[in-house]
This record gives sequence, C-alpha cells and structure tokens, in this order.
Amino acid sequence: MTKHLKYGALALALGFGLVGSASAETVLKVGLIDPPAHIDVIASQRVADRVAELTDGEVKMEIYPAAQLGFASDMLSGLKLGTVEMFVGATTWLGAFETDMWISGTLYVFNDQEQARQMHESDAFKAIADRLVQNHGIRILAQNWDRGPRNFISTRPVATIEDLKGLKIRVPPQESWIENFKLAGAAATPMPLSETFTGLQQGIVEATEQASNWLYGNKYHTIANNLTRTNHNYEETGVMISETVYQSLTEEQRAAVVQAINEVSDWHNEQVAIQIAEAEEKMAAEGINIIDVDVPAWKEHFRSNFDTIVGIVGYSEELTNELKSQWK
Repeated sequence: MTKHLKYGALALALGFGLVGSASAETVLKVGLIDPPAHIDVIASQRVADRVAELTDGEVKMEIYPAAQLGFASDMLSGLKLGTVEMFVGATTWLGAFETDMWISGTLYVFNDQEQARQMHESDAFKAIADRLVQNHGIRILAQNWDRGPRNFISTRPVATIEDLKGLKIRVPPQESWIENFKLAGAAATPMPLSETFTGLQQGIVEATEQASNWLYGNKYHTIANNLTRTNHNYEETGVMISETVYQSLTEEQRAAVVQAINEVSDWHNEQVAIQIAEAEEKMAAEGINIIDVDVPAWKEHFRSNFDTIVGIVGYSEELTNELKSQWK
C-alpha cells in the first residue's frame, strides 16, 4: 500500500509538472478572412513557425483563415475588447475606428503598390496607428504586406468608364467605396463579403472587385467571365494585435513576434506578385475574358472626384494634402 501511494504521489507530481509546463505556453489565435491558399494565410503561418523558434515554443500562434473566427468587423471588435488576440487583414477595415484608414478605399489615391506601402510606413500612418492604440486598444505590428491592385470581375464586360453607368457592383459597406462608384454612375451595392459570391451568382450584383489572386482563390471566375484590369486600389495588409494581449507578453516575446513579421514581409510581397500573375494566367487559360483599360484616363477621372470624396468621408486635410502632393 505504501509503495502504491509512493508511486501514486510521484505520478501526481509529474502530472502537475506537465500541467504547469503546458500552462506556460501562450497561444495567440490569428484570424483572417482570406482563403487557406491566400498569401496572407501562408505568410501568417510562416510567422507562426518563426515565432515558435524564436521563443522556444513559449508562444504558439494558431492560424484561422476563411473567417473561422468571424468576419473582419467582428474580429476587430474582438481586438478592441481583448477577446480576439490577432487579426491579419486589409488596413482599410480600421476606418471604422479611425476614418483616415479608409483612405485606401478611395480609387486611385495611390500611384502604385510601392507608394502605397511607403505611405503606410510613413509618419502620417504611424500617427494613425498610435491613435488606434491609445483610443481603441488595437496595435498594428506591421502594415506593409502588399495586397495587390484591385480589379473588376463581372458578368458583363467593363472596358470603359462609361460601362460603369448603372453597373450593379458589390462594394464593401464603407463610405469611401460607395461614394466613389456612385459618383461614377454605378449602382454601388454595399454587401458583406460573405454574401458576395451568391449575390453575383444570383444576379443581385453584376460585378465585384478584389485583387486577382483573391478572386481566383475564391473561384469568382467560375461565375463571372470578365476580368477588367483597372488597378484602381492599392491596399496594404496589417498585422494587428489586441493591445491587452500585447501588454500581457514579455518584452522578449513581443520582440520575437515583431521580428518574425518583419522577416516575412519581403518574401510575402514577392509572393503576392507571383500569385497575381499566376492567377491571371490561369483565368486566361480557363477562358476568362481579360480586359485592359486606359489606366491614366481612369485615374484622371476618379481623381477629379477626390475632393468631393474627402468632403463626404471626412479624411484629414494633412493626410489628403500629403497624398495629392505625390500624385503622378
């Protein structure tokens, strides 16, 4: 009996040791709305693997693509409340908290992807990021992951600005997108992303717009056979964390997460360009009608409405003046 008790006590002690060891692990759930094959998801997993190496397994990042943790707005609300640890997605979603973050949703506001990235790394955007921490409890760890230019995919060809007249186009429920297309004469239709595929399939809308790799990855080309390469938006992906969660990490753990994100950034952006080229090649091979437009003419048209959009949405004068000074 004594022998049994002795071994029982030893087993119990070992059990507590295992529990204690497990409890030392910090788990960060990372939510995305993108499909599993999307570069943001793949890059997030690379970050997770590197963080595990740098922290000797102390920090475990679990990646949840395809809106498994809720849609973007839900996850951002969770970040603010501290109920969601991390979110990887377009920085434009943050416009719900700081209006200037919607600026990427204004058509042709950036010259190209490189300038969009540089602006997101500028002091102007860092100031917005500081306000997000102070006022909303959301910390941006990086906002320089390219998302690629947005293009139209539609059930009827869109080749000129005039083709936008009356076009029933799905837009995000964000004022910048809505007003841009309304001013162009389109029938801008705010619709949650989760309903867009069905909406296009059923004819509720005739078009939607996203980067080509996103459209292909989500199989939009199977229900709409026209891809119009307008390059009308250049967004950046942000890697965001709840400030409550961030403060719960040790300094070494915070540094490891930031280091891993920075190490992956260049690779991520190279892969975005590759994915977009491959997606467009595959769509062409599958019979999709690829239409190239007069981008300078489109740019001039939409930029002529920029001041009107600024007045409607309420972007700050400092940010809009900085952007306009860089136009070419």
